[in-house]
Amino acid sequence: MKRKTIITKIAKIAAIALFCANVAGVRAAEAEIAISYLPPVGQHGNAEGKIAWDGLTAANADQYAVIAMLHAVWDGGGGYYVKPYANNYLNAIDACGNFSILITTGGIDADVDEVIFYFVERTEISDADIVSPAAMSGKYMATATVYRSSWENSPPLTSNIPPGFVPAGTEITLSCAEGDVIRYTLDGSDPVTSLTAQIYGNSVFTVPADGALLVKATVGDLHSCTSVFSLTWLPQEPLNTPFWGLNVSLALNGEPFDYPLTEEATRERMAPIAPLTKWIRTFGTTSNGLEYVNQIAKESGLRTMIGVYITNDAANNDAEIEGLRKILQDGPAPDLIAVGNETNQWGISPETLASCIDAVRELVLNSGFVIPVGTVDIANISWNRSILEKLDFIGVNIYCGTWDNVSESQMLEATKQTFANTVSAFPSKLVLLTEAGTPYSGGSYSVDGGTQTPSENKAANYLCGFLDWVQADRVPSFYFEAYDEPVKSQNDGHPVEQYFGVMDGNLEIHSFYRDCITEHTPFVAVTGITGVPASAMAGTPLALTGNVVPENATCQTIAWSVESAGTAGATISDGNTLHSAAAGTVVVRATIAGGIAAATDYTQDFTITVSENSPPTGAAEQPAPDLKIFPNPFTDVVRITGVDAVGSGHALSLRVINAAGASVHTQILTKPDETIRLEHLPAGIYFFRVESDRQVTTVKAIKRNFE
Repeated sequence: MKRKTIITKIAKIAAIALFCANVAGVRAAEAEIAISYLPPVGQHGNAEGKIAWDGLTAANADQYAVIAMLHAVWDGGGGYYVKPYANNYLNAIDACGNFSILITTGGIDADVDEVIFYFVERTEISDADIVSPAAMSGKYMATATVYRSSWENSPPLTSNIPPGFVPAGTEITLSCAEGDVIRYTLDGSDPVTSLTAQIYGNSVFTVPADGALLVKATVGDLHSCTSVFSLTWLPQEPLNTPFWGLNVSLALNGEPFDYPLTEEATRERMAPIAPLTKWIRTFGTTSNGLEYVNQIAKESGLRTMIGVYITNDAANNDAEIEGLRKILQDGPAPDLIAVGNETNQWGISPETLASCIDAVRELVLNSGFVIPVGTVDIANISWNRSILEKLDFIGVNIYCGTWDNVSESQMLEATKQTFANTVSAFPSKLVLLTEAGTPYSGGSYSVDGGTQTPSENKAANYLCGFLDWVQADRVPSFYFEAYDEPVKSQNDGHPVEQYFGVMDGNLEIHSFYRDCITEHTPFVAVTGITGVPASAMAGTPLALTGNVVPENATCQTIAWSVESAGTAGATISDGNTLHSAAAGTVVVRATIAGGIAAATDYTQDFTITVSENSPPTGAAEQPAPDLKIFPNPFTDVVRITGVDAVGSGHALSLRVINAAGASVHTQILTKPDETIRLEHLPAGIYFFRVESDRQVTTVKAIKRNFE
């Protein structure tokens, strides 16, 4: 009898294993949770799902369980709790990984806005772990979050590709239930009221190489419609910088937040940022140089998310929106506009935020730009539905292991999971990770459930792991932050708040971050050099210059040499000044050390044609010590004195010759002291050649752009 029982049990196990192996998609190397059903909100019923994991067998299934943690907000409070009951929360899994959990039993369940499922090993869980997601950190093998918005109803509008960053040229199509009509706009206006709204047929939208594809749509019949959907796609570009994005505040060295930073100082502080990132994000539009940042960043080829800093002070909000108006007026257009930062946490009413979003939307529409408008807040908040409808994107700030009790070893994984949960909660929204980071100093501090202690090593390890993740998965993310901000620890601020910067007040990368940032700086090879002069004049020095392609190539320094002097007798002095004694053809070589790889130089040869530069008959090149040009360097206006030293009483002419040997300005000189306007010339080296019928004198001068 005993033998028969054992054989029967083995047979059952084998049968179960065979059945599980044939269930669609049941196995995975790492544990995953798939939710197949949730009861309608507020109705009695079970959540159903499945664990997919190679390690789950009929023999060990009873060692594992699923926890369902719900979140709700009610009058006078809100928080997390488990189902079906506080003393019975480890829900069984069968041998195939299936589970069923009673999650709606009445009371506050009708107000649930989030359900988090955790796949756990029973022996690893205690009652102290089930109070919040932070307490569960590091205790589970897999997790999945379902938000109310994604299970309440089937979405009436879908797209072939979810909103996000995709390759330029990607084609986007929309669909809805049979019999419904999609009404849409492409300029950011409300499809319900806008005169630009159209009825969707079989249109195909294309993601542009610059800017955004912003589709605002509503679904219904000809007499009624749903809420407005905002679907946003932006071009995904190669990530050839350590960071995808950096948060930028330029309040350095104790300067207050209302410090009037000059444009020149702003440019100086932005210069070290540009090589580190593709995107920058700001927190306002006025003071501390923020009024200049968008334009400066765009000149450096960066993408921008410009923040409009919202408070409960209407005068502040009006000033911020006016600051944005000036930014739009000056151009170029920002790529994204974020209205408010963590307004939910700071007690700013939904009505205030909504009115500011509306004002910014109207401003953008009137400017003629198509710019997605969104907002930024912390993770795991309850989003106001009227606000959500107004947003083209959502930014989420995640500080796992900084402002909560997540351990150092779990910081990055908790950040990844929280971000993934947010993305899954808003399938029709563009979601960005707008802040993540941790301090490197400031002393230990208390958080809910424990204590955190910053250190340089902890911060460096987190940054390296973060950059690994961002570069591998192309995560649209802004690290917090570019520079230390001492002002944040003033006026009763927490000591650690000033120590989040990648760089210090001297505009230098912190030493403990340097290796990490260097390791995560992709090498960009040189592919070409353009703009090298093709002609020269004998006897006239020529400055050799060129533009490295691509602009962000890792190595940029060009060394020049004469490969073939030909009959011109060419030589090079001062590194890049070509001298040719006679007419002929010169071949010069441009070399960029390490331009192709660490031990491989990039070289390119250029042929320069040297022509004779004969002065008028009878004239000879002679020095004229009294001939002066000043200021030198000059900007727009130059003064020439001592002209009569070249040929008093004789007809005099002036030719201004650029470094390529081309004549760019000529005129007759009639006085010994002449003032000449040359604002039309670009910056560079010029040769002022004064000629008479018996003498030629050349003076070199440099033109600089006005700063």
